[in-house]
Amino acid sequence: MSAVARRYYVRGCDALDRGDLEGAVDALRSAVDLVPTFASARVAYAVALARYGDCPRAAQTLRAGLGRPATPVAIATMWATLGDVLTAGGDFLAAEDAFRQAAQEPQHEGRAAAGLARVYGKLGRYDEAFAQLHTAAAANRALETASDE
Repeated sequence: MSAVARRYYVRGCDALDRGDLEGAVDALRSAVDLVPTFASARVAYAVALARYGDCPRAAQTLRAGLGRPATPVAIATMWATLGDVLTAGGDFLAAEDAFRQAAQEPQHEGRAAAGLARVYGKLGRYDEAFAQLHTAAAANRALETASDE
């Protein structure tokens, strides 16, 4: 990992926390340009782009990252974030697919189920939305129990 890319990442996350979207986009883009396999920077960059209102570019950034080497958890994080971005952009069917991909990683089952619940709610599929909320709650309880042990 490049120390310079790491500094851009930290700077971009700080700017994102402060609400400085332009600064966040610039710094995080630099981190991703320097180390294209830096999954955390790619996810943060996509979040910054989506908050900036550029959901198509955020989705493109995440899709480009899915083809790069990464850990299973990082890949699931990119899928889940892609689902969030697609939901914000109104592409609910693609978001559903992204959340299903994220759910394949056990650590992301709860986040994926919560995302699916949002998608199903937007689509008017309320029974499925409530079922996914139940799944999300159960998955999060299981993670909490496992971390307490």
